[in-house]
Amino acid sequence: MPSIWAAPQIRVATYNASLALNTKGELAAVLRPGTYFRAKQVAEMIQIIQPDVLLLNEFDFDVNGTAMTRLNDKYFKVSQNGRPPQNFPYRYTAPSNTGTHSGFDFDNNGVVDDTPGDQGYGGDAFGFGEFEGKYGMAVFSKYPIDVDAIRTFEEVLWRDLPGNLLPTSWYDEDERGVFRLSSKSHWDVPIDVDGRRFHFLVSHPTPPVFDGPEDRNGRRNHDEIRMWADYLTEGASGYMGANFPVGERFVIAGDQNADPVRGDSVNSAINQLLNHPKVNASFVPERSGTSSESAKYDTATFSLRVDYVLPSLAGFEVTGGAVFWPSSPQPGWNLFGASDQDHRPVYLDLEMLPFAHEVIRNLTLIVGNEIVTLEWEGETDLGYEVQGSSDLAEDSWVTLDGLEIVWEDGVARVEIARSAAKEFLRVKLVDP
Repeated sequence: MPSIWAAPQIRVATYNASLALNTKGELAAVLRPGTYFRAKQVAEMIQIIQPDVLLLNEFDFDVNGTAMTRLNDKYFKVSQNGRPPQNFPYRYTAPSNTGTHSGFDFDNNGVVDDTPGDQGYGGDAFGFGEFEGKYGMAVFSKYPIDVDAIRTFEEVLWRDLPGNLLPTSWYDEDERGVFRLSSKSHWDVPIDVDGRRFHFLVSHPTPPVFDGPEDRNGRRNHDEIRMWADYLTEGASGYMGANFPVGERFVIAGDQNADPVRGDSVNSAINQLLNHPKVNASFVPERSGTSSESAKYDTATFSLRVDYVLPSLAGFEVTGGAVFWPSSPQPGWNLFGASDQDHRPVYLDLEMLPFAHEVIRNLTLIVGNEIVTLEWEGETDLGYEVQGSSDLAEDSWVTLDGLEIVWEDGVARVEIARSAAKEFLRVKLVDP
């Protein structure tokens, strides 16, 4: 029986595209003719990088997703300067806390500004934005999105995070009762890649600047990043109203506005993810063009590493990646230049490694007088081992050595002497 497992190879990218304009609905309008210069530049970068899954930060939200559809259909799918067109038939966007009116004087200037269009209004919104949906997010995918399984966390309250850094000297009790933790939103977007699933965990924490000695933005940035760390930690995400599914893959992506060692972030906030036991942060993307040794990991023109693609330790192997920052004459070197283009795209190439439940099927136990037999359908090109336990405690499982796995027509068979068998048996993958 031929193997059904062919390890999918995917490229996952994030980019703060600076597609945030001045008024509500403006982005969708300017994208309509297919001639908006900034969008053509973004599209050409994406056509050079050719990601399979893409997050765009700073992409204005509209309730019908019109801007997102037009960017795909009139820019990504249309060759820019001879680059290969890209199509993302699966897309997702949702409301953002940016520009969502709070009814409170969050910036403590003595005025509750409920008129969209200026910084005063933005300062009193749940996340800074001069109108509702500014600085939003959008996910583009060449693979199906399980829309029904998406989780969004934009309404989680900051005060509900245990041990939070919410500055009580700045926000009064009533404000703390409504203040949301996520400055834009946090989305868990499940994506199906040829029958293999991963969770795209996307966000865009507030920059840890533009505040005062109370450091309200720096504190919020830290706790927004912590939100994903808690989501991945069993027993730590109760305040979010959901737990991350045990034993599944994920990729964290977005402009996190935090560098591991430099900048204004609180307590090296990003290290909550870089050092998380479920995150593989061992591969650090480098700039694709010429750079100094000290700047080779920077993802922004303000000399910090702030944009990340971080896969789960389990279920992926990192095979490559880069910060798309070409030098002349590399393709795309001339696509940056405007003052607001301060970020660069970041991408990783990932091979999806199998989990046991994806490749071990119809596991059967046959108990005889002298022999216990295990049979299962699987993939002959993968490695397996049989383990036993007397009480199901995780630290009690031991590998049963000296067993021979015999394959016939895609079915594995292992015989174990009853005297050597444990009360509980399981089959595990090794060296996938």
